[in-house]
Amino acid sequence: MEKIIFIVDDDMTNLTVGADALADYYGVFTFNSGRLLLKRLERQIPDMILLDVDMPEMNGYEAIAKIKGNKKTADVPVIFLTAKNDGESELEGLSLGAIDYIIKPFSPPLLRKRIEVHLLIESQKKELQDFNNNLLEMVDAKTKTVVELQNAILNAMTKLLDRRDDITGGHIERTQRYMHVLMKTMAESGIYQNEALSWNLSLAVQSTQLHDIGKIAIKDCILLKPEKLSAEEFESIKTTRPSARTSYLK
Repeated sequence: MEKIIFIVDDDMTNLTVGADALADYYGVFTFNSGRLLLKRLERQIPDMILLDVDMPEMNGYEAIAKIKGNKKTADVPVIFLTAKNDGESELEGLSLGAIDYIIKPFSPPLLRKRIEVHLLIESQKKELQDFNNNLLEMVDAKTKTVVELQNAILNAMTKLLDRRDDITGGHIERTQRYMHVLMKTMAESGIYQNEALSWNLSLAVQSTQLHDIGKIAIKDCILLKPEKLSAEEFESIKTTRPSARTSYLK
């Protein structure tokens, strides 16, 4: 796709020279005032603006300030074309957001090469930004997949517990609700505020489904026994408890 260049200068000769130098390489539009430039920017965004500094009504510094102050045009690269050949003027232009400062009269081949280089840089910046955006989307998608897998594992474990004990299902649901209410109240009350900053509340509530996971290792004859457990059976239950606790808050 053809790149679009806007040239802004109140001198018709400068506009003609600039347009002739670029017309075979880019789509070129010329404007003899900053006001006309800003009006055109309302309906068309170019790939680059070549902007004169010394212009009546609105000089180049005022024009670039409006360009950079508008979210719609802030990223358009601007090169100053000016007869001013002093460091102070150049520094001011660069400070306002210009990417280059070319002294008039300019050499057409040099002008084309400077534009070519800057357009290449802008293109590479855009490719890098697109890559970063795609990378963030990929990370979000992978994270979502991991969370879904994690939830699927928790749900599978819960169903396994549910099959071992008729009352476990209702107990697990109630425990989840209790945990949610407890953590919500703690957050609203500021209790353990510093510690709570490192908690993964969603995972913590989801993980309460596993608080009775030790039942998996208990024999059916003990777990499902309707009568009171004997001392030996109770000791057996205690020996099947997990040897270490896992924190689901981090």
